[in-house]
Amino acid sequence: MSELGLILTLGKSTEHVKTSLLNFSPKHLIILTSEVFASTARRQLSHWKKQFDLEGEVFVIEGLFTAVGAENIMTQTFRAISSLQMKEFDTILLGITGGTMHMAAAAASAATLADISVFYVKQPDGEQIVQPNKDIIEMPTLSAFGSLSGLPPDALELFKSVFAEKEGELFGTISKSEVEKVGMPPSYLDYLTSLRVLNKIDKSKYKFTYTGMSMVRMLHDNPNIKRLIEEKTEKIEQPDHMFS
Repeated sequence: MSELGLILTLGKSTEHVKTSLLNFSPKHLIILTSEVFASTARRQLSHWKKQFDLEGEVFVIEGLFTAVGAENIMTQTFRAISSLQMKEFDTILLGITGGTMHMAAAAASAATLADISVFYVKQPDGEQIVQPNKDIIEMPTLSAFGSLSGLPPDALELFKSVFAEKEGELFGTISKSEVEKVGMPPSYLDYLTSLRVLNKIDKSKYKFTYTGMSMVRMLHDNPNIKRLIEEKTEKIEQPDHMFS
């Protein structure tokens, strides 16, 4: 996995943090939390740094429940994203499981604007234990949706077929030789991997992520979604600043 920076919202519960760290193995962790949990978060982060061999810091959201609470959440989220971008991480992810609902909503909005992928750690059913590779749900970015929505029909049809015509270990896998048959450059699979649509298995084989599988199905089965995404990803005409 490439060098990864992780941002996590945090409230009282910390179980989702361990699950996220086990699944993504980040090199750097930024905790977003309120003033109430700031000191506790710093102590916990010190422990996680040693346990998971990573660097990290705590960003505190002031006035969480004030009139400017949502703005403060977004500001701190942007600061966290910018900090990791300056450290030149290949991948940056935002986990919105911890904290309040409006913290999750505002942080996710900031991530959407920055084109950063968002994920959520769900509670396992009944007495089942948490399984990182099963209980983490990653949401698609606009870039990923835009890239898939721009594919020609035969390419999208090929992608959809890997969920209908393959079984066992081959389910959800695609190879360079398969995409070459529809005129797609094999290197495009590496680009989709960078958007977290695919995971690279070896030099020639790739497997769709849960996110990638969901997007392919939606775009293939619902033309209205495809049309909406295409409209949103078109270049926006710049306003005339001379107001003429």
